[in-house]
Amino acid sequence: MQDHHATPAGPRPRQPCASRMGFGGDWNPEQWDREVWAEDIELMQACGVNLVTLGVFSWAMVEPRPGEYDFAWLDEAMERLHAAGIAVDLSTMTASPPPWFSSLHPEALPVREDGTRLWHGSRRHYCPSSPAYRDRAHRLVEVLARRYADHPALALWHVDNEYTGGVPECFCDASVQHFRRFLASRYGSVQDLNTAWSTTFWSQRYGSFDEVRPPRPVPAAPNPAACIDFARFMSSAYEECFREQVAILRRITPDVPVTTNLLMTPRAMDLHRWADGWDVSSIDVYADPLAPDRHEHAAFSYDLCRSLRRDASWMLMEQAPSAVNWQQRCGPKPPGLMRSQSLQAVAHGADAVLFFQWRQSLGGAEKFHSAMVPNAGTSSRTHREVRELGHELAELADVVGSRVVADAALLMDWENWWAVELPNHPRADVDHLAELHRWHAAAYRLGVVTDIVHPAADLSR
Repeated sequence: MQDHHATPAGPRPRQPCASRMGFGGDWNPEQWDREVWAEDIELMQACGVNLVTLGVFSWAMVEPRPGEYDFAWLDEAMERLHAAGIAVDLSTMTASPPPWFSSLHPEALPVREDGTRLWHGSRRHYCPSSPAYRDRAHRLVEVLARRYADHPALALWHVDNEYTGGVPECFCDASVQHFRRFLASRYGSVQDLNTAWSTTFWSQRYGSFDEVRPPRPVPAAPNPAACIDFARFMSSAYEECFREQVAILRRITPDVPVTTNLLMTPRAMDLHRWADGWDVSSIDVYADPLAPDRHEHAAFSYDLCRSLRRDASWMLMEQAPSAVNWQQRCGPKPPGLMRSQSLQAVAHGADAVLFFQWRQSLGGAEKFHSAMVPNAGTSSRTHREVRELGHELAELADVVGSRVVADAALLMDWENWWAVELPNHPRADVDHLAELHRWHAAAYRLGVVTDIVHPAADLSR
């Protein structure tokens, strides 16, 4: 754990595991019968699990028909976990609307830039600008918050899941209207927009905001300023969804901290603008176990997550116990790699190490994704390593709440990322994220602890 330059912590925001290292993963009891629930909780206790994520994709289970709620199974799961001494990171469940919503509101399904509508049958099948989606999501969050506000198992709210994953942009009619409102707010007048976008070039001058559309496929190069503004808009649209849910949660449960799990460096989210919206930073890191530089890519993600809110605790919300199911070759983790990657997160300041998921699915799109309890059962190497890791993390309570002190800072700006990769530049092969990784890895190999910050950040340290 040589990465960990820790000092005693000063005042910090609320933490879900204030006096112990958080350990656990996504639990999906709705996929199993009650006998498996009992076995799961017994195994969790044996492994030292003290925090589970619950309900991430459960909207269709708790609201099987519009406005009709069934919380019996979730109430029971919460009670069982609390009785076992296991805290809950409860999701707002809004990442995957149920089939009835898609049937009632097909206009809320996202649309690609070529006009193709993405249909129900996967996840994240919603447009963040859809009024119908936001209305139904807000109703669900309100009901969840009121029902579980005083539940003793509730330690953390988990807003949505992996924002922008799979649908970084939407070009539907609601998005077009929302984009126009965004531009009107940003520029005030269409004349100022024309100036900012240099629309006298190529006869692009607009007479009103109603003439503006998102940058779809065009015959030649697109307007670069329009592309950057659309990227700003999409990040803002998703951020609005996030902050609207947070506002509901804080109104009803002001003492329960809020998080949302980030993808590994999501291109579509300007995280510097989002970060003050959560109390605990969380990230999902799936470093390819077959890649020789996997530890360097993981280190970058850990440092970024920590740096987004230096005054907040941060968590490794998801990682794979072994193989994932979505890489070209999904290699299993060799012996010891799960442990070393988990301790690497702790060394970078994480106060919790969690996995996706607890028990491996029998079906569905992620049936080949590994789990803390794999299909091979409790005698498997993966589960033995999970149990050993849980016991090891339990011995690290003293580092919970400590801070990492960085010697250097790497400057990262999402708007610059969007800009430098547009076409018609002096070089067409600039990979902004790869360049950031290259500089970060150079410092990492030298043992230089690095924050990743916005260019306007205070660099006096």
